[in-house]
Amino acid sequence: MTAAMEMSVERMADLERRVQALEERTRKSLWSEETFRPSKADELVARHGEYVDKTVAARILGVTRATIYAMLADGRITGACEGRRVDVRSIGRYMTSKCAQVS
Repeated sequence: MTAAMEMSVERMADLERRVQALEERTRKSLWSEETFRPSKADELVARHGEYVDKTVAARILGVTRATIYAMLADGRITGACEGRRVDVRSIGRYMTSKCAQVS
């Protein structure tokens, strides 16, 4: 094998190592646990469904039904099904925003 061919083989091996290292770093960053952690809203929907009645909403938030009515009226959470039920995702968003304010 000539010297030029040997350099070419070495260069190709070096490039392959670099590509593998980049692929590994990319895989780790794309598939980290943080990327796939469900949001609070997603966890609540998985547990309770998309919509709940006001009693269940009160239980989730640890407040009274009267507080749920007040929260619906001032927009902290949103209603669904013509006001008969509460959107669970809005409860999750509210809980996330309250946690962020406390931190």
